[in-house]
Amino acid sequence: MLLEPLVSTIETIKSRIATHGPTLRENEIRTRMALIDPLLQALGWDVSDPEMVTPEYSVGNGRADYALLGQTKNPIAFIEAKHLGEPLERPQHEDQLFTYALRQQVKFAALTDGNRWILDDVSVFTGGERRLLQVSIADTPAHESALKLLLLWRPNLVSGQPVAANEPVLDLPQKQPDVAEPSVPTPFVSPKAPVVQAAQSEPVPSNDVSAEAVWMPLSNISHASVDRKPVAVKFPGTAPVLCKSWRQILVQTTEWLCKEERLTGQQCPISKDGTGIRRFLVSTNPIHKNGQDFTEPHETSTGLFLEINHSARSCVELAKLLLNKLGVSPEVVELRFE
Repeated sequence: MLLEPLVSTIETIKSRIATHGPTLRENEIRTRMALIDPLLQALGWDVSDPEMVTPEYSVGNGRADYALLGQTKNPIAFIEAKHLGEPLERPQHEDQLFTYALRQQVKFAALTDGNRWILDDVSVFTGGERRLLQVSIADTPAHESALKLLLLWRPNLVSGQPVAANEPVLDLPQKQPDVAEPSVPTPFVSPKAPVVQAAQSEPVPSNDVSAEAVWMPLSNISHASVDRKPVAVKFPGTAPVLCKSWRQILVQTTEWLCKEERLTGQQCPISKDGTGIRRFLVSTNPIHKNGQDFTEPHETSTGLFLEINHSARSCVELAKLLLNKLGVSPEVVELRFE
């Protein structure tokens, strides 16, 4: 890959942000067309090629804005796009994206407003190791942004273990082989721009959190515990699952109960107080007893609908409620914290 075209594209994006910022802040579609699509194109992701990129990828009852496809044509990364200036750290943005990734077993998840880019490795449990990329194009020199954004370069991401680019002091010497050698693609070659090399691989941190990590039973979680963020949950007979918020704990608990066939349409509807009198927690349709739609419905893998518009404390209590109602002790569900 030539670094110069990528730097040129980033310079164009910086100019568009400065010149057309007010207009781009009004509309996500404009942001995608003017800022996001050109960058993906420069990074080797042809957004017009269905074999590389699927826009509006269906995930349950939601859609990921972009699905970047690997060699098997299955998604290897989801990208959630927002209009320019939208705060990316809002919990609902990350919760939505991580739910999509977990449901489809997609390893990488990115958030962007066309200016700021955040990339996480969803398979990693600890927050510091999970964050692979965070850059603001408008506030960073174009060449530096390019080096960081090469984590999203298609061959790098498709490898499954993208490595950060660095910049050597000297260009690589040109080797003149005595005999013909197999053609090996060089990641970044440019006679004018500095050569970018992949950094030396480091040992990948282990994600096996089942052995030495300290796990806490869900039954021991009190109101004070919700001030800490969970990073993983494990259920009997299953491997640990990444969960970045208390809302995802409720979602994964519901999904596990569905998978175990303990929660079916026959038990529905289930209300927040467990009696069926008040607003529903789980139902065969995303409609409450009073006729109002669920505020934030999550469609489970079995087609049931879970209302996930709850506070952190409520998510803990509702997960316990579901387990108890369906004959499972919350003691057998364990959580790990950051």
